[in-house]
Amino acid sequence: MMSESSTYPINRLSIFILQDGFSFLVTDSLTTPLFFKNFKLGNSQSTSELLKVLKTEITPAFIEIQNIATLEVIYGNPQFSIVPQAYFEESHLPHYLKYSSKLIEGDDFSYDEILPIQANTVYIPYVNINNYLFEIFGSFKFTHLFSGLIEKAFEKSFSSKEYIRIHVSGHLLYVAAFRNQKLLLSNAFAFETSEDFAYYILFTIKELNLNREEVITEFTGDFLDTEENSALAILSTYLRHLSFSNAYTPPAFENLEGFQEHFNLL
Repeated sequence: MMSESSTYPINRLSIFILQDGFSFLVTDSLTTPLFFKNFKLGNSQSTSELLKVLKTEITPAFIEIQNIATLEVIYGNPQFSIVPQAYFEESHLPHYLKYSSKLIEGDDFSYDEILPIQANTVYIPYVNINNYLFEIFGSFKFTHLFSGLIEKAFEKSFSSKEYIRIHVSGHLLYVAAFRNQKLLLSNAFAFETSEDFAYYILFTIKELNLNREEVITEFTGDFLDTEENSALAILSTYLRHLSFSNAYTPPAFENLEGFQEHFNLL
């Protein structure tokens, strides 16, 4: 007699795609991590190069062996814009990006609804990657990182008049700032040093006129509460309320590069 797991796919595959690489994670129905891989391809890789590597890893055989029931793709590229529902028209998607992103012929455009704040994330998914995944898997969900980040930040913003949620992935930090449950800013910053990192956060707080003594600044992803974290040491000098909300990481995954960034998006 075949077991239920061998008869019915039960696991979830998520793929986190950046401009310079991607990672994929298999979790079970309780979101317990089972399998993880991370790929960094350099700073100027094309989507065709990303797809070439992805095809070697995500295959029909892999999906079958891993008992994949659902697939989700999360895009973390900087080609995005948050558009309030009152000003949103689905037929105008390219117009929301043309002043902040370099558009090229053949770009695809998509959007996610962010219902709690009555807005939409407009972004550029990678059509060649989506087409390949559809071919081997069928229909699947794809979203932009900021859609989930803003939804989670909105929920946590009720804990304080001023609240900032920051997700860190490699040399990118994604920021969503709220005051009185109203989104003030969502942006992504590239940084190289601890000083860069601290500067972007402190500058954001200053420009938004947030109170450094009261604002809650919460981190997820690759930013840990350790003595070795020099950016945290700088921020601790200026900000009173710093917190960390990464999900529990099983010991087998603790030291895998890219895992915290990926797992805490789910």
